Amino acid sequence: MVITRPDRKSGNDRTGAIDESHPTNEALVKRRRFLTMLAATAGWTLFGLPWPVHSDARSAVRTATLGRLLMGTVVESEASHPDLSVALEACRSSLERIAKVDRLMSIFRSDSELSLVNRTAWRKPIVVGTDTFTVLAESERLAHLTGGALDVTIHPLMQLWTRSATQARVPSRHELDAALGVVGFGNLVLDKASRSVRLRQTGAGIDLGGIAKGYAVDVAVEALRVNGIRSGMVNAGGDLRVLGRNPNGQLWRIGLRHPLSPERLILSLLVEDESVATSGSYFRYFTIAGRQYGHVLFPRTGLPAEAALSTTVIASHAVRADGLATGAHVLGSNGAHALMRRAGVEGIVISAWTRRPEKLVVQLSPGLRHRVELMDSEAVMEV
Repeated sequence: MVITRPDRKSGNDRTGAIDESHPTNEALVKRRRFLTMLAATAGWTLFGLPWPVHSDARSAVRTATLGRLLMGTVVESEASHPDLSVALEACRSSLERIAKVDRLMSIFRSDSELSLVNRTAWRKPIVVGTDTFTVLAESERLAHLTGGALDVTIHPLMQLWTRSATQARVPSRHELDAALGVVGFGNLVLDKASRSVRLRQTGAGIDLGGIAKGYAVDVAVEALRVNGIRSGMVNAGGDLRVLGRNPNGQLWRIGLRHPLSPERLILSLLVEDESVATSGSYFRYFTIAGRQYGHVLFPRTGLPAEAALSTTVIASHAVRADGLATGAHVLGSNGAHALMRRAGVEGIVISAWTRRPEKLVVQLSPGLRHRVELMDSEAVMEV
């Protein structure tokens, strides 16, 4: 993940320390090389990479950027403020909020709240904290809105595909049907009064991979805000939210990676004080016998969603953008645009041409007509 840098002419001062100290120029150069390499794991990149320009002007805006490995990706928090120490503390606070979400909702941690729910909630209701319950409640709302395309009870299917991939085989129809028997958001029972979670069936389970990262980005941005930041951003490998405008007072300009050639960009998008989330299978997938199968599964069939190469949603909050992007990707091109209209959000769907699959069609919702610039001469843009 590569963070937008203000124009060199602005005179803004920056620090990009990961070790939370004031870095030397050599350390900054090494860090940018590191982040550029890691950018291949994220759906979005942010334009501009000027080396830091140090200013003696006391009124100059200082920008801090801190990064950590969290939630299975590289997360970077950026904050701008006249006092660099304030910006650094805001970044630390925002990353700690993401770390807390990771500790609560990771299926890979045996001590997480979500793992406890998956182990025991079919026997008795499990009381969870506010963060976890908030994400589950939003998941339930979006499950209804997407007609079940976003379904966090997909955990048994994800386990099946992961297990089968390690055995170098595709799940059998019998195995898929067995897993589908315990998948369905109707299996999830939430009690707001007690903040408890229950699963109706033995073997049911929850995977928040399609929405939790968006929530983590939201609480991280809120941490920036309460620490006095008015211009900032949090980027978590495909889920991104900007706070206000960039340090120069301009719209943030971000680039979406080409789904068939992730080393280059297919388009740029202007955003201000909003969230962007992309769902696609070009960075995460199951590899079986040399073939790649997308990690976004259709909850009704148990098979990878393959109707679109990537789907992007722009919304006020990252949790909503994340969940809707997942649901839209499952629904495919036609269903994705219908969902975006129903949800009142903007979005982008990228698909292969039917006759020439090496060429792409970029479909925009009407509100993005003047905010997107196509950067691939081989692609066609439709509104």
